[in-house]
Amino acid sequence: MERIVLIPAYKPASRLTDLVFSLADKGMTVVVVDDGSGSEYQPVFSRIEPRAKVITCEENGGKGTALKIGLAYINGKYSLPYTVTTADADGQHCVEDIIRVSEEAVRNPDAMVIGCRDFGRDMPLRNWFGNIYTKAAFLFATGKFLQDTQTGLRGFSDKLVPFLLGVRGKRYEYEINVLLWRARCDCRFVEVPITTIYNDGNSGSHFHAIRDSLCVYREIIRFSAPAFIGFALDVILFALLFIAGVPFAAANAAARLVSAPVNFAALFMQTKSMVRERRLSAARYFSAAAVILALNTLLLWGLISLGINAIGAKVLIDVVMYFLTFVIQRRILFKKEERAKCD
Repeated sequence: MERIVLIPAYKPASRLTDLVFSLADKGMTVVVVDDGSGSEYQPVFSRIEPRAKVITCEENGGKGTALKIGLAYINGKYSLPYTVTTADADGQHCVEDIIRVSEEAVRNPDAMVIGCRDFGRDMPLRNWFGNIYTKAAFLFATGKFLQDTQTGLRGFSDKLVPFLLGVRGKRYEYEINVLLWRARCDCRFVEVPITTIYNDGNSGSHFHAIRDSLCVYREIIRFSAPAFIGFALDVILFALLFIAGVPFAAANAAARLVSAPVNFAALFMQTKSMVRERRLSAARYFSAAAVILALNTLLLWGLISLGINAIGAKVLIDVVMYFLTFVIQRRILFKKEERAKCD
């Protein structure tokens, strides 16, 4: 089985040469995408060309674009089976870790292998905070916990390449989108601890702290929007009706009668399924919604009986039940539609 390392590179330092040579010496096939670095950096790419395939882009399209260009080349050039390991060009990943991730991809052809960095004292503060917030947001959006959601060191088999070519994103948001949609497809993740090298405080990274972070979080918000819209609408309508004097059980039912169809429509806009499937999913969805409503009302009655404010109790219950509802919607009700997007 051919083991390929794909490296997107934008204005790389000379240490890219050492990385490529070391990988080639270990028997790895290396593909490097020059993401519009310009003539000033051509000497770096010229030095590695004897040991790697270099794909040159005239303009900088972003890391996501470079990865997809490399994957499209690999998909059309190499014979099955093969594995692909993506690595950064800034020297953060050592050769031994890249090979370990590649080996795990060989052993786990249906999984995505994630190289998880050590979040210790050596990590720059901006990277540490960014990863903490992104992990929390990813957990909220998918119900899955990953130790490192922003690592560029990932391995996978040729089975995943067609899917990865269809994931949206041009810059760093592409990488979080890959994880979001693989999580939705109930893909298995294999996490491999790695050592991360920060040269000069990670000065070689082209990640823009504000612009690229906003793009990443925008995609997480877009992904989790249906669940959040349903949650917010349900709580607001309940609060308005309860303040107006409607009994809590009736207010809870009325709020769900409005929020459930809105949530269902938003979910189906994401899955883009056929009309017949929409009817089948609607029957499953609203049957489950009735059960969830009954459980929600029962818990609400219990907390109110204990003297807890009705609106506060409603918020607490909806937050606690968020992951249960997420699992029911994504893993059971829309399982067929989600799987269709993964194949």
